Amino acid sequence: MKILQDDSSERIWIGQPAYISKIFQKFGMQDCKPVSTPVDPGAKLTKSSNSEDCLDQQRYQSAIGALLYLSVSTRPDITYTVSTLAKFSSNPTKQHWTSLKRVMRYLKGTANHGIVYSKKGTKQCVGCCDADWAGDLDDRKSTSGYIFKMSEGAITWSSKKQPCVALSTAEAKYVALASAEQEAVWLRQLMSELGNTPIIPTTMFEDNQSAIAMTKNPQSHGRAKHRHQIPFYS
Repeated sequence: MKILQDDSSERIWIGQPAYISKIFQKFGMQDCKPVSTPVDPGAKLTKSSNSEDCLDQQRYQSAIGALLYLSVSTRPDITYTVSTLAKFSSNPTKQHWTSLKRVMRYLKGTANHGIVYSKKGTKQCVGCCDADWAGDLDDRKSTSGYIFKMSEGAITWSSKKQPCVALSTAEAKYVALASAEQEAVWLRQLMSELGNTPIIPTTMFEDNQSAIAMTKNPQSHGRAKHRHQIPFYS
């Protein structure tokens, strides 16, 4: 991991350009053409039941492992795509490998991207969360995602498939919000232990009005009243 500190602007940059270069060399992607996004919006990935379509499982898993390490360290922008592709590690096909190579092509044009922390930024934690609905075409489960920032830089993020099948967009967003709020509570406890006790509620951004309404009054919603009530700050 590379760390650059600029005293004049009071900023710290962290990234992994050298590690990304090693990934290119390992998988022969040094001369690939860069793309602007890590995933093709029109791609619909599913599991394959045809053993003849399978590719080199070991090579695919090796590439997934390398990208997962990168995504959890300094590149939250590829976390969703890599976690989605990791679901097909047991039976990868040509379509999955093509999508994986697209992630590498995206990294080709963004190898020098990283996370920037500024001393002038707010010391309070701010979070954002979202979810798709029935994004997994095999089991119709949704995927939750959240990210928390402090001092203008990301400090924690996640993209995971939900354990239940949501019956609506609002429910999928509500489950994602519950997961994000659990992380927010843990971060508040951690900051208190580090001597930076939060003095205001944690701000959480969510774009679904129905999910927000359920967090404020879950007793009036049949789908929410059987779940644990979560704290919501806005």
